[in-house]
Amino acid sequence: MSQASLQQVGAAADRRSQELGGRRERTRQRVLDAAFRLIGRERGLSVRIEEICALAQISRGTFYNYFASLDELFSALSFELSHEFNLSVQATLARMSDGAERTNAAMRYYLERARRDPQWGWAMVNISAHGPLFGAETYESALRTVQEGIERGEFDLEDARFGRDMILGTCLAAMITQLREGSPDSQPLMVSRHILRSLGVPEARVADIIAKPLSPPTR
Repeated sequence: MSQASLQQVGAAADRRSQELGGRRERTRQRVLDAAFRLIGRERGLSVRIEEICALAQISRGTFYNYFASLDELFSALSFELSHEFNLSVQATLARMSDGAERTNAAMRYYLERARRDPQWGWAMVNISAHGPLFGAETYESALRTVQEGIERGEFDLEDARFGRDMILGTCLAAMITQLREGSPDSQPLMVSRHILRSLGVPEARVADIIAKPLSPPTR
């Protein structure tokens, strides 16, 4: 076979590989989109693989070509839903001076995002029941922020894990109340104020933090 023929065969194989990869990615994204539509509801926690397959118009066997279990799907969906948002939040928090300011901003960003986008809010609530609260990235970031606050003397805690759980657990409960029952616009500020006080931040410092305008998270 001539060199030209070999090159043509190779080019054809590359095109087939790219087409196959593109189809796989589109199918995977269709599964994630279907899962988001189902889990982004108040009762989305009870979603079943069969429901996702029906909405995505795939077989159960095809589902397992992409995800080994619902937990693996939820982990991927958590990343899809929160990664870009987390990058913007983390970039914004990095410009803040201390742990108390970062804690205030992070809680308010999440609660205000859920207020604007209830489907996203319910998805985050339901996904949190299957793994780390608000996903692994947020879970780990909250722990780092609390640990730094303890080391700098901002937070009066013996164990950073307790502070992380208090922040994320309260934020999750407040988000559920907001989504189910509605809440005043001041709810994120109230949550932030009481959590910061619980962490040991002085009242005057808390008042100063929550009085500052909070810009949207940006990269």
